[in-house]
Amino acid sequence: MRLQSLRFDVAKFRHFNLVVVAVGVLYVVAGGWAMSRLRYDIWGTFLAVPAIAVIMVPIIARMFREAPMVARIAYVGLATKCLGTIARYWVAFDAYGGAADAQAYHDFGRIYAAKIRSGAVPPWGLIPHGQGTRFMEHLTGALYTFTGASKQAGFMWFSALGFAGVLLCIKAAMIAVPTVSIERYALLCCISPSLVFWPSSVGKESWMSISFGVLAMGMAQLFATKQLLRPLGLAVAGAVGAVVVRPHIAVVWLAAAVAAVVWRVVGRRTGTSSSRMTSAFVLLVGLVGLVAVGRLALQFLGENDSASVSSQLNNAFGRTSHLTAGGGSEFAPPSVATPLDYPMAVIRTLTRPLLYEVNGLSTLLPAIETTAIIILALWGFRRLMALPGMLRRSPFIVFHLLVVVMGALAYSSFSNLAILVRQRSLLMPSLLIILCLAPWTARVLPTPKAGAALGGHAHRSPATRHDAKAVAP
Repeated sequence: MRLQSLRFDVAKFRHFNLVVVAVGVLYVVAGGWAMSRLRYDIWGTFLAVPAIAVIMVPIIARMFREAPMVARIAYVGLATKCLGTIARYWVAFDAYGGAADAQAYHDFGRIYAAKIRSGAVPPWGLIPHGQGTRFMEHLTGALYTFTGASKQAGFMWFSALGFAGVLLCIKAAMIAVPTVSIERYALLCCISPSLVFWPSSVGKESWMSISFGVLAMGMAQLFATKQLLRPLGLAVAGAVGAVVVRPHIAVVWLAAAVAAVVWRVVGRRTGTSSSRMTSAFVLLVGLVGLVAVGRLALQFLGENDSASVSSQLNNAFGRTSHLTAGGGSEFAPPSVATPLDYPMAVIRTLTRPLLYEVNGLSTLLPAIETTAIIILALWGFRRLMALPGMLRRSPFIVFHLLVVVMGALAYSSFSNLAILVRQRSLLMPSLLIILCLAPWTARVLPTPKAGAALGGHAHRSPATRHDAKAVAP
């Protein structure tokens, strides 16, 4: 019986090898056909995909070697990301006719890469520099220096960069919140349409995704380990990566990080003097960084330093609402005049569009995703009930919750649905982890002992029995 089973396994292994060889031969044939018939903008993908797989597969295997199921989900997510990148490319250059930021980045990067290879730009020009759009142009040029100027291949490389940020968020959750339903979280992050589609092009979303992943990893290690320099270095690197592209979003992330550190310091009732000094040092670094990045963000938004902070913020929100209007998918953003308007503004920013607001295919897909998230939250309501307790115990969950709330407030002034959905994809890792908390269960009440009642009489009271094992909805 064992021999037959062994032979069966060997047969399956041989068939698997044959399938792999067949797929490899077909890939080479298809690549050769594409090289002779298509532009390098397209067939460059046949070179990029194997190279990305050679890099990403070992990274996934090493990152999740203690969680094989999560690794398998990540492999599926990598394949799904590849399909999402192809869809993103088609939308940018076929559906929209090239009216996308990726086209401008590609044009600059192609010329800049040629200058680097010819020696017109010195070798240190490979280091991306500048801020905002300028930084992304130089980053694209540095990439094209090694990969060649292929638009679709560029999409693949930037997509891999964004997917690496998602993987870092999953790993950070494993480190900082061991009780989280990590397989559920990994699956949601890998199949979320927002994360599969939007950070999959030559653009800022991919860079911001990897920056947030690095920041989240730093915060997780800072809260869950006794290390200081390495977690702080990761957090600073993630924040700096966000600052050079979108400093106003970096303000939101840094504010959430500082608040989470404050929450940890205040909530820690015991601790040595060295641990308190470490927390104070981290808090000081965070506050200094927040102030510096805040001033940089206001300058980036073009505000006058002589005006008050509240006036600068109001002007920035008003300008954002004006600049994001139009484009065929405009809507009336919620009014945010007083703090009483904050809850509705956050809810509508996170739940727009709903199914009754659909007016075309471009709004149908985001509406389906939003509806799925709402159903998932209602179906797993016990996970949301566990949130208050997790906030008391885990500053990492505090960090993610504040990223969601403050990010939604920052996006509440957007009046263009396409821009809102694209920017909101950066909030998805933080939103999804809240939906993956361990379900809340009622505590088991201790049964009073006989004779323990007042007056020495035996008192028997029926105790409600609760199942100690939670069943995830």
